[in-house]
Amino acid sequence: MANKQFSFDGLGEASCHVSVAVTASSVEVKFGLRGIRRSLHLGDHVGCELHWACLQDGGAWTAPEAQPSGSRSVDPVASRIECKFDCSMVFPKDKAPKAIVFVVLVHANGQEHWLKAAGGQDFVVDVQELAESAPLPLAAPGAGGSGGGNSRLAERSEVWAELQSALKAKEESSKSQDSPKKERKSKLKKKGASSKTSSSSPGVGKGGAHLEGNMGRIEWTVVPSAKEVSIFVEAFVPLPANATLSLHFGCQAAPGSEWELPAVPSPGTTPFGDGKATRALLKDQTRCILTFPTSSAPGAIAFVLYANLGTAESWLKTSSGSDFCIALSNDFETSVTENGDDGQEVGKTFCDAETKYSHWSQFQRFCMVKDLFTRPTPLTANESAWVTTILRLANQKALEWYRQRGYQPKDMAHCQEALGGCMSTTVANASSPTIRALLRLAVRACPRGNASGGDAIRHGILNIMRTHGIKEGHRPGIECKFIEQWHQKLHTNSAPDDIAICEGYLAFLSSGNPDDLFRVVWERAGLTRENLEKMAGCGFQDHTKSGARGLNVNPVHLPQLYNDMQGYLGLLKHVHGGTDLFDLCEACKGQYPDHGTECMAFEVFHERDSPFVLGKITELRRRLESQLWKRDVLMLDVALEDQMRLVAERSDVGNMGRDDLLGFMSCLLKDLQLSRKDESLDMGLNLFWRLLDGDKGGQDKWSATWCKLMLAACDRIGIICAGVADTIAEALQNCADQLLEAGKRPGAVFKPDEKVLGAFGEETARCLSERLIAQCLRGLQPQLRRGAGLGPWELVSVGTDRVAGTVLAMKALPGELEARQAPCIAVTETLTGWEDIPAGIVAVLLPAAHAVDVLSHVAIRARNQKVLLASCDDDSLLAELKGKNGSRLRLAVSPSGDITWTAAAKDEGLPTKEGKGDKPQQLNVVKPPPPPSMVLPITKFVENKKSLGGKSLHLGELKPKSGEYAVPPSATVPFGMFEEVLKDPLNEGVAEDIEELVQEGNLAKVREFVVEEVELPAKLEEAVIAELKTVGAPLAEKTPWQKALKGVWASKWTDRAVSSRKQMGVPEDALMLAVLAQPLQPASYAFVIHTRSPMAGAKPDDALIELVVGLGESLVSNSPGRALSASVGPSDSVEPEVHTFPSKPDGVFAPAGGTHIFRSDSNGEDLEGFAGAGLYDSITVVDCLHRPVPYADERLIFDVSFRKQLLRKLFDLGRLVEANFNGQPQDIEGAVLEGGELVVLQSRPQV
Repeated sequence: MANKQFSFDGLGEASCHVSVAVTASSVEVKFGLRGIRRSLHLGDHVGCELHWACLQDGGAWTAPEAQPSGSRSVDPVASRIECKFDCSMVFPKDKAPKAIVFVVLVHANGQEHWLKAAGGQDFVVDVQELAESAPLPLAAPGAGGSGGGNSRLAERSEVWAELQSALKAKEESSKSQDSPKKERKSKLKKKGASSKTSSSSPGVGKGGAHLEGNMGRIEWTVVPSAKEVSIFVEAFVPLPANATLSLHFGCQAAPGSEWELPAVPSPGTTPFGDGKATRALLKDQTRCILTFPTSSAPGAIAFVLYANLGTAESWLKTSSGSDFCIALSNDFETSVTENGDDGQEVGKTFCDAETKYSHWSQFQRFCMVKDLFTRPTPLTANESAWVTTILRLANQKALEWYRQRGYQPKDMAHCQEALGGCMSTTVANASSPTIRALLRLAVRACPRGNASGGDAIRHGILNIMRTHGIKEGHRPGIECKFIEQWHQKLHTNSAPDDIAICEGYLAFLSSGNPDDLFRVVWERAGLTRENLEKMAGCGFQDHTKSGARGLNVNPVHLPQLYNDMQGYLGLLKHVHGGTDLFDLCEACKGQYPDHGTECMAFEVFHERDSPFVLGKITELRRRLESQLWKRDVLMLDVALEDQMRLVAERSDVGNMGRDDLLGFMSCLLKDLQLSRKDESLDMGLNLFWRLLDGDKGGQDKWSATWCKLMLAACDRIGIICAGVADTIAEALQNCADQLLEAGKRPGAVFKPDEKVLGAFGEETARCLSERLIAQCLRGLQPQLRRGAGLGPWELVSVGTDRVAGTVLAMKALPGELEARQAPCIAVTETLTGWEDIPAGIVAVLLPAAHAVDVLSHVAIRARNQKVLLASCDDDSLLAELKGKNGSRLRLAVSPSGDITWTAAAKDEGLPTKEGKGDKPQQLNVVKPPPPPSMVLPITKFVENKKSLGGKSLHLGELKPKSGEYAVPPSATVPFGMFEEVLKDPLNEGVAEDIEELVQEGNLAKVREFVVEEVELPAKLEEAVIAELKTVGAPLAEKTPWQKALKGVWASKWTDRAVSSRKQMGVPEDALMLAVLAQPLQPASYAFVIHTRSPMAGAKPDDALIELVVGLGESLVSNSPGRALSASVGPSDSVEPEVHTFPSKPDGVFAPAGGTHIFRSDSNGEDLEGFAGAGLYDSITVVDCLHRPVPYADERLIFDVSFRKQLLRKLFDLGRLVEANFNGQPQDIEGAVLEGGELVVLQSRPQV
């Protein structure tokens, strides 16, 4: 059998494989089509036919002397035969044609595609030549080992010495691992290991397959070891003696994935040159060995056999016509979505296409995106980010549009139109505001498209050339290489950049200066002459013999073409353009909801640059809202949003009065609301508009209380806008980074520009309307703070009397501070609320946008360590401080709470010679006694206080009288039980595994391992269930509470906990965790009370109270936004002073039916002088609900009497709890239930 392989014009991934086999009585011509459906991005309902004829010596088509079975005549000379994947024509030997000519006809989606060979030529099969080079039929494998003709099975030694040596070494290694020495058991799952011992390796793998056409067989053996994986391949293929046989292979991450070059080439192999395949010669047509390092071995090897017969070549596949595949790993069942990143598979597909495909174009890119939109499952956020990244980078010309791939203009036009329709449906059905925002960014990079003009592009340029006598191929005429090359591009790679090329050509026709052409193309499309030059080899041939200079040639000045080219420009805009405001207003005719809306659209266009058009744009978008599922209406809506932003950016926000600024921002917010459809944003806007245009909360506009209320509304809006912008920037940058990384890997044929992709996420996020809102807030919030009687600084911790150190500007607090940098005044960009403050930092100053709650964990730590912690709403003050980076300053806090600074002496604040100074506080953690029992009920907390942490102990010490407050029924798993569980035979070797992971520094893996692999003894499970039932808090049946308990134990290895222990000098084995279990309280409000206010200038008897809607997680974790914060004194006649109103966008709520919470209670927190708040986790058995809070109707904000009564009630509670602990000031956490009952969840000494 002799073979020949053809490629298709513009379809780089598709191929046609033709083979000829000769018997004593017949000649069989077999055809195999591969990759057509994927290359054209067609569905399953595809029909393929060969349109063929016999070819005479003079090149004329003629009918066959004998019609093969399955073929039919369609005209006097041509025939057709169905060939969806494979087909065969069998001719009597005496009537076999010398040559066959054919094209492939594809039927799909109501369209026909005529596929030809490179350069648009017909395929020609020289049947006679292939028949002469084909060997006679071979004997079946194993039937004697020799074939007919000059083919024979190559001789080889019976024993393959290298294989036997490798197998012997493997056997000896296995015996060593199976030796009787005792090894500890391990539950660590190590990649590539098939047994529990880390030194083991997978076993030997063997396989084999028959070749197509009964041509022979191939066998392989995989021998893995600790250092390398060896693949021994042996072929049994009858071939002529002078033939060579090679393994043509590609590496795969998993079977079926894209071919890649090996990370480390196997010795003796040669890259094929396409960036994907490698070749290994089978010595004497018999054997070859592939060897890869174990650490970088591929997941699989895919290959075909390539036989070079001298006069012909042959590609041999499996009997089913597919590639051979040798799997080298057992990890392929791992799903991409197991780690939560449901966009990885889509990302890999895009990365491969953009950086590895040797044939790729904008058309295939659009098809791939369209396929994502039309699949049954909706897009996820990560997948939406990939769509936006690819389309926007392509639109910026940061990705290649033409890479040896062609297509017909009608296909491109149809795809663009279909893509817009699919996108509008996807945006309309988007499941989240983030996905909606991402896809609206993608809409801006998508041409409108019009399928009706696709063929007109191809015919239009031909008509112009023929009308004006311009040379076309072999047709004589005026020779203009530019027009000829552009004509070829329009036939095979027509795209939106042809609009700019046409505009540039018109500019040249007007002036006669070729520089005008290239200048306009650069201005309109960002295409350089080098870009135009590259187009010659990107999907169409250079028929002009211009040296493959593409469109980088000076055109002949033919001014007579001007009028026709003007009309042709309109056609190009009709098909590829249509995204400017006027064109979209026109395109939507007949799609507007009413005539008034249509008139308004054109009014907006004519007034588009007026600052007074903002209101009209918002109203027009509101009217179009119901029609956004239509492609043209969606594109118009996006264009209107862009125009809104363009006009708003021209406004001078800095010089607006405060009322004008509020009105301006209100207009922008209405526009943003239409784009996002975000429930949380809607709730924030309801509060904003109630305060601006409604009853104003019963306050006078710009009064102190109104300013505080409006400040809370703006704070929430700002948090939501920042969250959207940060999320989108991060998602897009992650995609761009993956593209950059893919471009650096072996086999990449395209490397994206790092300058463009390096800041892609941030630059794209700047196109969001949220950026304008942020600019308005920067001007408005300081005015609101001044109106509320607040200065630029907000103090959380006042630090010591004298704060001096070196100013260091930083993005976030470091885990540790170098000794030479202390003492340090840290000016940070952000703070989460969970951080530890490294030793040596004496002050932390940050922007007001990232201010933390007074009672957040980081605030408590700051007061513990006597660190000044404050936020500032004046950017100029922070900029001035950052400008003093590296300088030594002394900070002072005025009675009014303002911070000032002066130069500090060189040694001021440094440790003294005696060693005193800013040394880390060292904790003396006392080792607890062995656990007295597996679980302790609350009634036994006090008598076993050495076995419990402060949370449990202080709850046990509370003795409320009837009607005062409640303490939840509780039980605690005491100190030492985790260590006892690790000693249980169920967990043999687990402690050593944990230690191994800790030494590796992979703390996330430690936590996962503890939760997933530690097994609880049955007696402990029974004790937890029994004791909780005894105290009146039974666990629901079949409740999976075990993971919550183990999750708390695992939190010993959170990053902040490990860092804190290191800083405070606590040895790892000294820290133990008890676990407090109790029912989760269904709180309407959560509170924290400092019975003695830590605020600067507070009265001695004042308490500081903070309240949030829902559970306390959002309060103590410092989630974005503010709690209601108020100072309350002992006198009923003095109104509580509200410092801030709540602005946290989301509240946390107990799940329906309730659940239990397992709370950390370590021996390294709630100590004298050290709270250690939030270092270890508390975990609910059933996840809590997170939902937006509607503050516009919240009693806590607008019912003054209710708020005053509740705050007074909480003040009295604080005094009761304080009295319970002999008057010692307390830090109290608790809940307000729906009926108003108060529950104390925790009390500890205030620090």
